[in-house]
Amino acid sequence: MTGWWAAAFVAQWVLVLALCIVVLALARQVGTLHLRLGPRGPLELAEEGPPLGEAPMPAEAVTIDGDTRVVGGPGDGRFLLFVSPTCPICDAVLPSLPAVASVGRMEPIVIADVERRGARKALQGKRIEAPVIPDPALVELYCVPGVPYAVVLDERGVVLAKGTVNNLEQMESMVDMAAARRLDDDRIGERIG
Repeated sequence: MTGWWAAAFVAQWVLVLALCIVVLALARQVGTLHLRLGPRGPLELAEEGPPLGEAPMPAEAVTIDGDTRVVGGPGDGRFLLFVSPTCPICDAVLPSLPAVASVGRMEPIVIADVERRGARKALQGKRIEAPVIPDPALVELYCVPGVPYAVVLDERGVVLAKGTVNNLEQMESMVDMAAARRLDDDRIGERIG
């Protein structure tokens, strides 16, 4: 290797090293930008899920343990978490559900998009500390676009917050949004009344 070939070979390695340095610098900048933005709230799209400010039709359902529950309608505030047994992100957010729901003084309920017959086997080994309702019909009733998806209902069964959640911070943000909307509703009610 002499002449032009040697020069081209050296130039190629210089360019490869320069490219590596540029990629590392960009990776650092992306990390810095990610830290500045902080955690983002849940992905709440108006056209997905049940409409905000409306009460979905109450539905009677049976939990995985055989208890009967009414999902929707008047009652305690509820934090509904829609999951799938094959969803790895669902497995990551499930352990946080009881803590998040208790902060918002809500009842946590897990709704799985699996048939009741195979539910126990499909959900075996998952850390779930809330009533589990295996019912694909409820997933359809609430127009859930994908999992994990959460819906916060107030005491009247009205949807205060909804959206796709991928981590604990997004679930906490949803509880905060619901509390802020409840406060806004109370203020509007005082002005009218």
